[in-house]
This record gives sequence, C-alpha cells and structure tokens, in this order.
Amino acid sequence: MIVSKLALVASALSTATLARSILQDGTQDVLEEATSTSFNCDIPAALDPSKDGLPAARDIFSGDEALKLQVERHSTIVKIPSISYDDNGEPGEDPRWNIFYDLHKAFAALYPNLHLRMARDTVNTFGLIYTIKGTEPALKPLMLAAHQDVVPVAEDSTWKYPPFSAHFDGQWLWGRGASDDKNSLTGLMSALETLLSNPLWVPRRTIILALGFDEECSGRRGAGYIGRYLENLYGPNSMALVLDEGGMGLQLLGDDTLYALPAVMEKGHVDIWLELYVNGGHSSTPFPHTGIGIMAEFVNQLESNPWKPKLIEGSPIYNHFVCQARYSPDAAPNITKLIHKGDLEALTEELATVDRATQYRIQTSQAVDYFLGGVKINAMPEYIKIGVNHRIAPQDSISAVKTNILKQIKPIVKKFGLTVSAFKGEDHNPDFELEENLKDGTMNPMYEVDYNATLVLTSSQATLVAPISPTSGDVWDTFSGTIQHSFAFDGGKVVPVGELMTGNTDTRHYLNLTPHVYRWTPIRQGHNRNAHTVDERADMYTHLELVSFYYDLIRNFDASPVAAFEEQSDMGEL
Repeated sequence: MIVSKLALVASALSTATLARSILQDGTQDVLEEATSTSFNCDIPAALDPSKDGLPAARDIFSGDEALKLQVERHSTIVKIPSISYDDNGEPGEDPRWNIFYDLHKAFAALYPNLHLRMARDTVNTFGLIYTIKGTEPALKPLMLAAHQDVVPVAEDSTWKYPPFSAHFDGQWLWGRGASDDKNSLTGLMSALETLLSNPLWVPRRTIILALGFDEECSGRRGAGYIGRYLENLYGPNSMALVLDEGGMGLQLLGDDTLYALPAVMEKGHVDIWLELYVNGGHSSTPFPHTGIGIMAEFVNQLESNPWKPKLIEGSPIYNHFVCQARYSPDAAPNITKLIHKGDLEALTEELATVDRATQYRIQTSQAVDYFLGGVKINAMPEYIKIGVNHRIAPQDSISAVKTNILKQIKPIVKKFGLTVSAFKGEDHNPDFELEENLKDGTMNPMYEVDYNATLVLTSSQATLVAPISPTSGDVWDTFSGTIQHSFAFDGGKVVPVGELMTGNTDTRHYLNLTPHVYRWTPIRQGHNRNAHTVDERADMYTHLELVSFYYDLIRNFDASPVAAFEEQSDMGEL
C-alpha cells in the first residue's frame, strides 16, 4: 500500500508580488456574458484634426525625406541592444542594464525638441516619464506608452542580417526590436518631436510619454514603478486614455473595408512550476521510470487535455465578428450565417478551427515551455523542473488553472506514490485538498520500487484577466474617429472595433489610471514580422502611417474637451 497526500494550502500572498489590477480586492469576476448583447457595430464619425491649423500628417510624414529621417531614427534605436533577461538583477546591481544609458543618450540626440520642452523623470533608474503640462489642468492627461527593452537573440548566425545592424533594404528595417516595440517607441517620440518643434504649439491637455524597460520580463521594475508613480502623482482614474502597444493592427477584407483592431482587454496569466525531487542512482540499474520519465507523463497528460474554447456573446471577439458580418458578410460566409443565427456553440467550433490566433482568443492556452533535468548521462536525475505557461481566457481564472493542474496530475501521483506540496502560501488557490490511500496498480515489478519522490507546485506571474475597456462614449469616439481619419482611403470604410489580446503588456500596471486602456500598434497586418524570433523587421512605409496616426491622435485629444477631472465623480468607482 502506497500513501499519497495531495494537499493545497491557501494563505495570503503579499500583493506586492502580484501584478497590479484594477480589481482592488484581488479577485476576478469570471466573464460569463458581457453587459451589452445588442451590439450592432455602429461607427462614430471620423475626426479631422485640421481645425488646429497645424500641417497635415500626410504633408509631413510622406516622401523620401520623411522616410530617410525615420529610417535614421529607427535604425539608431534598433542598433542599441537594450535586452532584458529573465534572470536580470536589479538596476544598479546588474551591469547588463547599463546599455539603457546608451539608449537614453540616443533619445536625447534624436529628439532635441522633445527633451527641451518636456520634463523627463527617471523611475527606478531606467524607466522614463516625459511630461509637458497643458494649459488647461481640468483636462485629464493623455498617456502614451511603449517599452525600451527587447528579447534576447538566440543565435546571430541564423539571421539574414545581423540582429543589431538595423539593416534597411529599401522597405524593411531588420533587427531585434524593429517591430516589438521600438516601432511604437520611435513613432511616438517622432510624432511628439514634430509637434514640439513648433514653438507656437502649446498643448491644452497634459501629455505623458511613459517608457518601461522590462516589459519582456513582466514590467515589474519599469511599468510597475511608473504606474505607482503616476497614480501617486495624479491619483486613480486620472488619465483620459492610455495607449500602449498591442492589438491586432489593421486588417483589410476585400478591397473596401479596413478593420482597426485595438485590444480592449488582455487575457490573464499564470505560470505553473512543477519540481520533482526523487531518488537517483546509477543508470545501469534504473528504476522503471526515471524522474524525467515521471515528469514526461505530466507533460503528456497536460498536452492531451487542452482547455475548451468558449465564445461569449457581447465579448470583444464576438463583437469583432458582428462588425465583420455587417460590413464584410462575404469574407467568411459561415461565420456571418452563425452570427445572424445566434448559434454560439457552432460559432465557437467554427472559430476554434480558423487558426491558432483565433482559437486562443476564446480558449485558455497552456504551453510547457521549460524542462530542466539531468546532470550526467549515467546518473538518474534527482531534480527535475518543468514550467507551464498559461494565458487565461475571460471565462476562466487563476484558481481554475490551479484546479485543472491538480486534477490532471492526480492519476500520475497515484501511479508513482508521490508526495505533493501544492501552492503553499499563495493567493488565488482553489478549495482543493485531497488525502487518499492509494494502491499502485500499474507497475508490478518483482521487487519493491521506492521513488521516495516529492512533487512541489508553485506559481508565478499571476495576472488577472484585464477588465474590458469602453467601446462607446466620448473617449472611444475620439480614439475611433482619429483612426478613421488617419487611415481613410478612397471608396473604403474604416471600422474600429475592440478585440482581445492573448499576451500581456505593460498596461497590466496602468489599470488604476483609467478605464480607457487601449493596446494597439497601428500597423497593417503583414507589415511587422517575426517579433521575438529570427529576422524580426518592420516595413518603414507603414511605419510612416504609424507616426501619422500618433500625430493626429495627440492633436484630436488636445482639441477635445472629453475626460475632464470634474467628470471623475461620474466615472464610477474603480
């Protein structure tokens, strides 16, 4: 008889170790049905900023000279290897951060008017906050965000051009970070530089540019500090709008409808770590299963039991396809038919088979991304560790992920008689405790096998599903109207509609600053390529469109009376 104990102990975890959330009590309301199920995708009017008398974006950000200038700016920034590593120490302690000093010097050289007219505050050494005060303090600030860091390069020789050469081939600028996220960073700073080079232009609304430096490692040191700094300075719900990277860009269907797809929410996130401590020994007399073999069974069990997709009526992805059914009904006739029929089950099945990007906008993902084990070929490993990344769909939760992991490992725990310690001292734990007397009915060698194994489960990067940002009202109308104006084309229609983002951005640290949080890099689909992998690059012609949009957005929000501080009492409690 083998005794196995699977025990989950729930206790409070300091909120400082968790991602910030607008949900002050640290809980998440699982999304079962969105508030509005009568969405029919009416589009507000386009918003032309020309009444301010400034030069039109098309006159500034087009032509050979404009392209040459942006290539020079972007290549200078991309050439600086501002890498953030998962094992970075703190700024001031880990010298690998020091390359960011070079990046900051480049900013000052490339954007002199921005540095002359905007105050620059540093937060936690390398976080940057640029601010120009508006003449009307009653207007809530416009907050624009990007991140300075890039992911590491695995092997330089696999790239067509060296990853930090910033090679420009006449259309594409190649390099790590050319797309994610130095494209946005260069564009935002360039738009502000253009406006601030005009000494007569003084904004009515305060403008804030926030640049984190470790977004690729969850943003704790960068945006985490910036978010708290700005909340302490301005208060909660103090920004008119926060715009950061992300979303699904611009998608042209047919030749007459361009969909702008900013993310109005993000999936949640939690990483689950399984660590096995097990008896070792000489490989010439092995156990029936080594520790790696046991852990491989966990991996197989998880990958054989993926999460189920679910489409929620009124959710951002549902509303996206409502718009598509209205304005591009022939682009996906079956989806259009199912939208009109209201058959959510069949529509869920249809969307889950379109492609991975669509599937995982309606389904929690799990990916075994980390596997460590073994120190020598003739020694059975005594310590093995695996990591499972989860991006949590709105209908699920961190607690549900932990419950699922425990249920999936149960038969393997029984099989090997493992002692399990699960999620001790953590938040977001399910009410799950199991203690059983278990018989090993699977392996029956002629001799006794004692693995003497303990499995320890922990979690990290716990981030709640983000709340849905509004897709109606004055702030959204200004945002949507600017998109329509900036990307207008003859004979076509621009349709902005909110979507869901499968990954996470620095906005996880800005949720207390405003309910109007939008994640959108205004780039046409297919014109930013290979983020986080070999041969990352950005189309510099569409980069000019990106700069034009930022230029128009700043102007439209500056001219608009929306989001004034006196309206704060009407915004509701965050």
